Amino acid sequence: MADFGTLYRFELKKLLQRKMLWIALAILTAAVILPPASSVIGKMYISSEVTGQELQVYTHYELVQRRRQDPAGLEGRKLDTDLIREAIGAMDVIRRTDEADGGGAAFTVRQTDPDAMGWTLDGYTIQGEYWDIWDTVESVVGQEDMTDSLTGEAYYAAVDADRAAGYDGWGLSEGERAWWAEQSEKIETPLTVTGYPNGGWTAMAETAYVANLFIFLFAIIALSGLFPMERQRRTDALAACARNGGTPLYAAKLLAGLTVSFAGGAVILGAMAAACLILQGPEDAATAVQQLIAPAFGAPMTVRQLALILCGAYLAASLIHAVFVMAVSLLTRGGTTAMAVCFGTMMLFIMVYSLPRDWRAASQLWSLLPGVFGNNSIVFDDRLVHIGGYLTCWQAAPLLWLAMALALAGLGLALHRRTAKK
Repeated sequence: MADFGTLYRFELKKLLQRKMLWIALAILTAAVILPPASSVIGKMYISSEVTGQELQVYTHYELVQRRRQDPAGLEGRKLDTDLIREAIGAMDVIRRTDEADGGGAAFTVRQTDPDAMGWTLDGYTIQGEYWDIWDTVESVVGQEDMTDSLTGEAYYAAVDADRAAGYDGWGLSEGERAWWAEQSEKIETPLTVTGYPNGGWTAMAETAYVANLFIFLFAIIALSGLFPMERQRRTDALAACARNGGTPLYAAKLLAGLTVSFAGGAVILGAMAAACLILQGPEDAATAVQQLIAPAFGAPMTVRQLALILCGAYLAASLIHAVFVMAVSLLTRGGTTAMAVCFGTMMLFIMVYSLPRDWRAASQLWSLLPGVFGNNSIVFDDRLVHIGGYLTCWQAAPLLWLAMALALAGLGLALHRRTAKK
């Protein structure tokens, strides 16, 4: 065991001494920060020719910081008839302070000219808060029903209809429908909204898929040459002649590769999460996914839970990426060829994001692959996996990944032994 530990540390040291590994990690870590950073970069210009005010210039960072303070006072309110109608009306109103009441009250004033709306930072952010509500409701009921007569009851009835239509579209069985019906009873109705639903946790959930691709890319760059390096240096025959054969060397290299891929994935995901929470704030932690991301989702879940599920899954996926890359490198027996094959596989995952729903088994299996895994395709997938009891797709995915890892590791060992004999 002590000999294996020495061999593992030696292989790990060889990997960490590769400059390309550190260059790739630095570039990919910087790149994953760009999506959350883009929301606070640049300036915003608000003209107000109708009201006679001068052009107002704000940075996007100022806008985000003001949104975090919930100027519309929506925090803790119920998404009911009053709030829905208020949001509908806010699409053509601005908020002003009632000077007659000593500046202590605020009321809405209807405007006929859209160019006169929101010329202040508060006016713009308040409209943005109401827009989030309007957009959620409109995505369910349709624009033609966004009138002053829309009620909360009608909205939630439309949500239920959307949910049922989704079950029909996925072709769920009666057992699956009953399972989701039990989950949907746990959802709070009417929904309690938050004033800032587009904060750091939401940004994490939206950026996590990009981080997963970067983790895959890091594994490709870092590990494609791990096994072919033996052949290039002509040390593969010496390893095969060792007392314990080539199996300990394979295990040490495999473990070293898994360590590097996992650590690189942790760095990339950690940088992404830190950028999101620092730049956009954590105020949306308790926001329900039904408020903005998935109104018809049939189970209670917050955006913080969604972000943590995805980040945890992608950290686990870093191990699958590593095993896959190393198995391909053993199969192709060349670092450049392995890199090309793995990169082509990654592009295939990006281009073929889903398969037709009619091919339920194939499309469900495809969506569970770690290179395709994403918040819309997995966490909000209504299809269940029946293993003793029902599991959601994101709960079943790690079981599939474990089986894939063991199969790929076994394939890699067989290829390593075959290569050593030649």
